[in-house]
Amino acid sequence: MGEHKEEQRVLIVTALSLEAREVQSHLSSLSRLLLATDSQYEIGEFRDTRGSCEVILKESGQLNKTCSAVTARAIVETRPGLAILIGVAGSLRDAIPGDVVVPELIYDYESGKVAEHFLPRPRPHRPDAHLLDLARSIARSESWLQRLPSIPQPRPACYTKPLVAGDILLTSKASGLYHFIRTYYSDAVAVAMEDTGFMEAAYRTQTPAIVVRGISDQLDDKQERDAQGYQRLAMSHACAFAFELLSQWLPPSTQPAPETPPVGPESSTTALPSNATPLPIFLQQLPAHKGLLGEALNMLLTSPMIYKDQCRHYCQQLQRLATQLQQVLMNPPADRALRLRLDNLAQAVKELQQAVEHLRQCCPPGDTRQEQRAYQGAFQQTCHSLQKALECLERLSESQDKRPL
Repeated sequence: MGEHKEEQRVLIVTALSLEAREVQSHLSSLSRLLLATDSQYEIGEFRDTRGSCEVILKESGQLNKTCSAVTARAIVETRPGLAILIGVAGSLRDAIPGDVVVPELIYDYESGKVAEHFLPRPRPHRPDAHLLDLARSIARSESWLQRLPSIPQPRPACYTKPLVAGDILLTSKASGLYHFIRTYYSDAVAVAMEDTGFMEAAYRTQTPAIVVRGISDQLDDKQERDAQGYQRLAMSHACAFAFELLSQWLPPSTQPAPETPPVGPESSTTALPSNATPLPIFLQQLPAHKGLLGEALNMLLTSPMIYKDQCRHYCQQLQRLATQLQQVLMNPPADRALRLRLDNLAQAVKELQQAVEHLRQCCPPGDTRQEQRAYQGAFQQTCHSLQKALECLERLSESQDKRPL
């Protein structure tokens, strides 16, 4: 299980693949851990200036009972010192897409007695007190925003207010379920589907646990927001908060992990840092990078309007890709053709970052003809740059197939 002590091993649970991929982007040295024929995990390392810890990642699937069973087994098999559920949620009130919720109470809204009418019998679950105190401190200081490539405007907020969870996907504020929740759980600001199951598993195994949720929609607009990429935006914000929480939870190390070198032409670092992305790992991640850019291109071609927060989300993802490429090129491969294709990809990603930033500045377009033309020009340039970057990724994949490392 690695050299880390168990109390510095963290279990992160997500319900969806999209959520798990965002967590992966914060980890290094990713590999698979097979504990039984039907028990597989991903294991990686989170490194920070305070130190490092081993992270076990498990995708549980949706619904409370499923998440409870998967989490309980994962805790028993991996014996973490901390468990975190990270995911997206819908807003009931106050919170807007991009905000983060770290619930101080989690209600099981399906708990009750069925008589002539359904009689609620709330079963609240509470996170670990120390972790909640840390979360409140981080929310007040807004230190988690520094983990984003750029601080969004308006600045996203973090709420440490109650959340409700049940196995019904709530997508309308006109539904009877919404009015039921607002009547009996009026202090809840968000709704999700796995949280009570996760907390029950943590309670049964006596494991410190907490939930971090990013708001991706306001229920009535869920389908539209999902199509526009708000789930990824919400998850990136949730991860920024969760990993800041994890950083402050870590005990100070006598030998701090080396900091990632600055990104940009001003950087003069030549040594490859110990947490850099090696070429073989980067090449293994090519399908995920192609999937991200392909999804972005599809969004551009199918969405009637592009918004600033969507561009900001992809800027964050592109910055991670650019950083990995820079780290790989610090120790370039001997194969000249492979090196050339890596250089071409790096240049294409740089051009794409500039195009997306320009589009962000132009959207949504105003009513004047000049603003409409600027938006259309930025839109077309972004599509062109995306296609170019995808072509570079495809050629790099072909090199990998012909010259396996």
